Amino acid sequence: MGVFEAHVGFKKDFELYVGPARETDEWRRFAGELWQDVATTLRVPLDVPVAESADGDEWRYWFENSEMSVSLYLGRPDPGAVDKAPAILTAVSRSYDVESWQLAERLYTRLVSAGTYLVAAFLDDGTPIDANFDVDDDW
Repeated sequence: MGVFEAHVGFKKDFELYVGPARETDEWRRFAGELWQDVATTLRVPLDVPVAESADGDEWRYWFENSEMSVSLYLGRPDPGAVDKAPAILTAVSRSYDVESWQLAERLYTRLVSAGTYLVAAFLDDGTPIDANFDVDDDW
């Protein structure tokens, strides 16, 4: 049984917190590259509308259809340990064939294997599942 599958249950959703493996100040670019990897992994359109805050410090991507709902939010982080992974990524299955844990595990595995992301996975109630970096008590 996989790490995510162990947490199967009705309406169990997962949140992935994602950050760059290397320091960056180009957060708009990071959000776009992350969405590109998410879209490729889940086979959803790349060209979804991007909502950007008036001050240019927040970006939101959203896709939904009858099979799934996928959202990505990134706010320009403040310096600090908690902000190593400032993007919040959620994928919820609406299908009878694929469960939400499978979407989360697929995203986690793909993003970690890329080697360019720090990724921490949590249940929607805050229970930690897995991470490819040291997640300290600040979470």
